[in-house]
Amino acid sequence: MKKQLLASVLMAFCFLLPSAAQQKIKVGGTEREYKIYVPKNLGEKRPLLISCHGMNQDAAYQMNMLDIKSVADTAKFVTVFPEGISKSWDLDGNRDINFMLAIIDKMVDEYDIDRGRVYLSGFSMGGMFTYHAMNKIADRIAAFAPISGYPMGGATAKASVRPIPIIHTHGTSDDVVTFSNVKKNLNVWIQHNGCPETATVTKKYRGASHITRHVWGPGNDGVEVVLMEMANKGHWISNDNGVKTGDEIWRFCSRYSIEVSGPVEKPQLQPDQRFTSVSELQGKKFAIVNETEGMAIYGSDAQNLGYDDYTTAFDDNNSGYLFKLVQSGVSGGYLLRLITPDNAEYSIWGKPGYLNAQPLSTGWCCFILGLTKGNGEDMENGAVWNIDYEEGKGFSLKNVGTGKYLKNAGNANNDEPTYFTFCTLSAASTTAISSIQAANKPTNVIYDLQGRPRGTDPSALPKGIYVIDGKKVVK
Repeated sequence: MKKQLLASVLMAFCFLLPSAAQQKIKVGGTEREYKIYVPKNLGEKRPLLISCHGMNQDAAYQMNMLDIKSVADTAKFVTVFPEGISKSWDLDGNRDINFMLAIIDKMVDEYDIDRGRVYLSGFSMGGMFTYHAMNKIADRIAAFAPISGYPMGGATAKASVRPIPIIHTHGTSDDVVTFSNVKKNLNVWIQHNGCPETATVTKKYRGASHITRHVWGPGNDGVEVVLMEMANKGHWISNDNGVKTGDEIWRFCSRYSIEVSGPVEKPQLQPDQRFTSVSELQGKKFAIVNETEGMAIYGSDAQNLGYDDYTTAFDDNNSGYLFKLVQSGVSGGYLLRLITPDNAEYSIWGKPGYLNAQPLSTGWCCFILGLTKGNGEDMENGAVWNIDYEEGKGFSLKNVGTGKYLKNAGNANNDEPTYFTFCTLSAASTTAISSIQAANKPTNVIYDLQGRPRGTDPSALPKGIYVIDGKKVVK
């Protein structure tokens, strides 16, 4: 009882004091870090902004460049600055998508964040990641705000993704991620969102001679796509002439929210039909699990192999967690092709994705890679496996290339076999949030010029300037 009371007091104390600290969280077996800024007297059900740094930068640098503390202090929202692995972001898979989702969950637990008002932004490579997330977690992020970054291969918009609000900020003199390609990337989302092809243009926006603001909208569900064109600004976050990028991001994003449904029953996958011979595996899709440890082998993201608990492994945000047998050119050897959560055969960089071990002389882990015999891909038959079943124990995986056994996501370099269960999966119900329904229309909440909500009745407001349905109104 005393411990519970102390915990409650400490949490209340956290809500009263501003903080900007380095924090840690475990995601898929990997310890990740982030910085967080929490305003004094935060309150309940407040928004969250996640801001991702550029390549070869870090969270502290992003926090200083965005300079959003004063905005957060006034509007009362939490800002998280994640640390990318090797100071970069995963632009292909789900490694960092899962990191963002874990951050959201932790912020809800620790600061009672409103799940319906979570916003994602990023600078340079962080902006590229923001675009990547648009196709991945638009059901978890209410609005997106890339800065000086877009997909270098061109933006795409999945048909299944809801119309999403976007504010993109970019300097015209950017010589790293050039301004000339911004519009063609935004066009993808302008069309996807059903926005007008012609923008409403405001020059000298808010009195700043270097800013031209382009607005395409409203589109479907009332969303807008906005481009903040910063004349003669380079590859940095602009905070000049009284207009701060972080402030503009907040002004735009705070107009949008999504509705969260739950808690509801979410199925948790568990081992079901267990196979007992290689012949039974023919034409089947199966999981590879270690039931003794409660762990499973899976494709975590891009080319990376994972080995984690069932909840982490059997997550639809992963590259895949089922495999199928493919005959190899080696007598008695098989390839293990990864299957995506969408039940498709996984490919990476345009090539079929197989479970691959590296040679013992150079290897330190296993991957999901192709068969080009380069960069560890099937060197010395690293993708070929001898698979045997022993009654009462399970299947062993001996790599033809290394001549040794697989134990986990590390390299196949073990002298003794580890026995796995090859099985189908079935659902066991657990209570968790499983779906989010989007409601993209700007809310009927009235905001002052600092982004603070002031109710929904204009007649009850004192004289001043307010934002109503995205427009300034003088009362």
